[in-house]
Amino acid sequence: MQDNISSLEEREFLIQNKLVSMRDNLTEEQKSWIDVSVDIDHGTPYFKIKHFVGDAQITSFHKYKQFILELRAREEIIENLLMNIARQEAMIEVIYEEMNDISSNAKMKLKEFDLITNKNDLLKLHRRLKQAYNERNTYVEAIQEMYDSGEAYLPDGTDMKLALSDEKKMYELEAEHWKYRLGKQAALDMISTGKIGVGNMEAISMLSESDQVDTLNVAIGWASRVDNALGEIQKTVLKELENKSFNISLTKPQILEIE
Repeated sequence: MQDNISSLEEREFLIQNKLVSMRDNLTEEQKSWIDVSVDIDHGTPYFKIKHFVGDAQITSFHKYKQFILELRAREEIIENLLMNIARQEAMIEVIYEEMNDISSNAKMKLKEFDLITNKNDLLKLHRRLKQAYNERNTYVEAIQEMYDSGEAYLPDGTDMKLALSDEKKMYELEAEHWKYRLGKQAALDMISTGKIGVGNMEAISMLSESDQVDTLNVAIGWASRVDNALGEIQKTVLKELENKSFNISLTKPQILEIE
């Protein structure tokens, strides 16, 4: 029995080598790039999660809510991967059992390829599982940062986790979110075109009269602050460019500080 196992392991090694992509024309450095492409974590980076997933939500509550939603999605991915891994391991066991009943060399070769293919699939599943765990941990860190900074609590001290199951608070927080969201969208219209676009104005008109006023106040206030900031940046840049020769460069622009 031990001889059969050794023989099978040897054949698996030979088959595995056949499945590896050809790298003879590559340098050792170039081969390392391929290894990195396979092994590196390609999950969503923390910077993107923090600024373009969380901060894109306008209000702190919606930021928290979005992080919770993303966390649930990653948890479900992990659960599915764990089930697929268990299924893949069972399939490999079945293949081993079937190989004991095969007498034909040709059929044995095909079954050996099935075995290697399933083992490769199992390896890929473990790789994806590792990435899913890393990405889940990143969202956990993002939520933890909100708690550490106090951002995960409402002005009255209520934990946002509890607010998610409070129907009255949810209504109030959703109303606040949409006033700020529509206000910011209207402000972007004002900055880019000088007036609020038809689509955003129509959405604002669906609110109550008092909420419309609040939303427009947000729009005007936000647009004014951005205009002022752009003006200050422009003055700083022009001051830096004084007495310098004009040159168009494709290099990374310098970020100037505003005093």
